[in-house]
Amino acid sequence: MRIKYKILWVDDRKDEFERLSYDKRIIEYVKNLFFEPHLTFCENVEEAKDIISHNHFDVIFSDYNINDGSSGEQGDGFISYIRSRNVNTEVLFYSAMKELPTLKLNRIVFFSLAGLQDGYRKLLEQMEGLIYLTTEKLHDLTALRGLVMAEVSELDVLMEQIILAYFNSPERMRTFHDHITANREETWHKMLNSSTQCDKQCFHIWREKDLTEYVSKLDSSQKARAINIVLSDIDSAHAICTDSKFFKNYDDSIILNRNNLAHCISEKDKNGNEILKTWKGEKIYNDEEFRIMRANIIKYHNMFTTLLTTLTESE
Repeated sequence: MRIKYKILWVDDRKDEFERLSYDKRIIEYVKNLFFEPHLTFCENVEEAKDIISHNHFDVIFSDYNINDGSSGEQGDGFISYIRSRNVNTEVLFYSAMKELPTLKLNRIVFFSLAGLQDGYRKLLEQMEGLIYLTTEKLHDLTALRGLVMAEVSELDVLMEQIILAYFNSPERMRTFHDHITANREETWHKMLNSSTQCDKQCFHIWREKDLTEYVSKLDSSQKARAINIVLSDIDSAHAICTDSKFFKNYDDSIILNRNNLAHCISEKDKNGNEILKTWKGEKIYNDEEFRIMRANIIKYHNMFTTLLTTLTESE
């Protein structure tokens, strides 16, 4: 599982659930867990089967009474298909039937709406409970660390794509060299001058590098500085990023935390809860810290995606 949380909902009463705003309430529930919700609604089993064959979902909700056009069965055919595809996703089947199947299948839950005056509300509670169950395994901080590291790597890739999309003219390349390359060359000079292990006094002529090759060698901080230049240049920057101190805040909330997490150790606090601590103890990460990081990752991922789309569409 990643920060993107994908839900498949199969029911031919889509309009009814949308009228009750249940789709929006589920999306809001996932957001409050600090994951990015993606809800796909299918009104028949055939469409759902096709989508499952090409996508991974974190949870599946389905009306058990919906007809499976290929087999003429109800939910049984859908269950068989899901398991035949080696899909181990948690599944919630619901129905107005009094007697639901007693199949003892792993990760499949049945819920009866029969005789419940507030059945839909209780169904929503069941859905939210299953969503929480599937995210609960990520409350292990070591697992959360891996998730955050992977997502920050995706932010790095998005920044590279933005840089390549924007600094693609001789004039912009000069700006890039003046602000980014010169800084890198100065860093190399300092490293060589202070080195006692290298007597070749080699020098890296970064200005002669192809942009694609050069960008791939930038660290996260240098990429973020380049994004800062893009935001300062384009007219629509304010609509894309309302943060007037983008570089500093990105460095503090994303890069610094990613670097810290790479060198953390797992410990227990005085209450027996897991924490991650930098080796000198300067920074301690708990569940709340990770919630904030997930929220920031989602914010910057959306910002970078919008910025990249804006740049590519303006070409």
